[in-house]
Amino acid sequence: MEFDEIIKFVQLKFENNVYLITIPILLLVVTVSFIISSFKKPATTVTATSPPLTSSLSNKKNKKKNPSPTLQSTVTTTTTSTNTTTTAKSNQQKQHVDTPIPSPTPTTVNNNNNNNNNTASSPNPISISQQTQQPQPLTIQEHKLFFKIFRGGDVIDCIKFSEDGKYLSFCGTERLIRMYLFDTLINSKVPQSFNLQLPFDNATCISWGNKTLYATLNESQKLVSFNILDQKSLQTGKSYEDGFSVNLEIKSKIKSICSSSQSPYILTCSGDDTILKIFNLKGQIIQTINNGQIKNYMAAMTQCGRFFAIASFSSEVKIYECIKKKDGTVNECKRVMSLTGYKTCIYSIDFSKDGLKIITSSKDGSIRLWNLNVNYKLEVDPECTYSITSEIGVIEIISISPDCTLFAGVNQTTNAIGFFNLSNGNLIDSIHLGNNHAKVNSIAWSPDSKYLISGGNDKLLYIWSNPKKL
Repeated sequence: MEFDEIIKFVQLKFENNVYLITIPILLLVVTVSFIISSFKKPATTVTATSPPLTSSLSNKKNKKKNPSPTLQSTVTTTTTSTNTTTTAKSNQQKQHVDTPIPSPTPTTVNNNNNNNNNTASSPNPISISQQTQQPQPLTIQEHKLFFKIFRGGDVIDCIKFSEDGKYLSFCGTERLIRMYLFDTLINSKVPQSFNLQLPFDNATCISWGNKTLYATLNESQKLVSFNILDQKSLQTGKSYEDGFSVNLEIKSKIKSICSSSQSPYILTCSGDDTILKIFNLKGQIIQTINNGQIKNYMAAMTQCGRFFAIASFSSEVKIYECIKKKDGTVNECKRVMSLTGYKTCIYSIDFSKDGLKIITSSKDGSIRLWNLNVNYKLEVDPECTYSITSEIGVIEIISISPDCTLFAGVNQTTNAIGFFNLSNGNLIDSIHLGNNHAKVNSIAWSPDSKYLISGGNDKLLYIWSNPKKL
């Protein structure tokens, strides 16, 4: 066969079987492209395992002294320049194909959490200083002034001591008045007590006279009395006898009831109608006074019964004197002094045991001590000994200790109880019950000034030690 015929034959075969050559070439091109693309791993694959910036900075000194092999490998593969592109790619290929990149050594504390996801990939690692636990606040039982706590039955609204200190009594939403022998409450694990029964009603306020307890009832709006016996009655088996019961004939809730063993009268103070009523010890009405101060918050009386004062919505505290007859009974009560200079209402007041001082707490957070030993008959005003701002906030309840060395104040918003020096108003100590405890409604000093009792909506009675008698 001639040469020209051979050429034509080859061309014919090539045109008819061109796919036999094209397909292998295409497969070869695809395979080579895939291999090349697999070797070109993005730089982010390596840097994703790099330690966080905060961890690297925090261990900068340690890396200089003892550089970590892992960190060196990471830095080598990530800090490439344009002039060494080929070398970096080969190192990346070797590191990616031959051996996996180990996780960098963690530099944070995870509080025994076995989840290691926060060691290398966390964008905001928690340092050791951030995870240091803060000291926990003291519990109530750990406070140095805490003495004892016990359940009071139900919500407690008013707490009072008998003047001889024998009985601790309190009332609230229960249909009874609880009476505890205070000595057994302090010194015994099983205190002795009895209850004054109030059928179908509950007491809002209580006050002690001479072996007599007076109470105002909530629903029936009555003033009642109970004669406390030294021993149980053989006939009834009770430690008390029912006394008088009179209708108060008022339109609002009683805020305070005041009496004492030396006083010849009983004072009731209602809230919204601003009515004060004076009763003799037999429950007979003597006098009714409307102090016209929009709203009454409370009343307080000196132990001898000579003076009483009203804390009200007005910025003035009115002080009344009880004028006695020759036989010692009450003739009338009239206003003789006023405490002025306030800009807001007065929440609470209390007299010293000798009746020569009175302390007041106002809505603006101020506390003022006044000297009443003045010639008020010549219209000499009481003298303000000092005016301070409470360090525990606004004081809604205030009470002077019987020994006249300090006073206690309650902030009902924050449930804080403060102990202050009576001489200068300086804060001695404080108890912060916090919002997790219910509102404190009442406090009372033991007659020896050794303990302060508090109670409120949490249905518990707390016994606190006097910080000056620890």
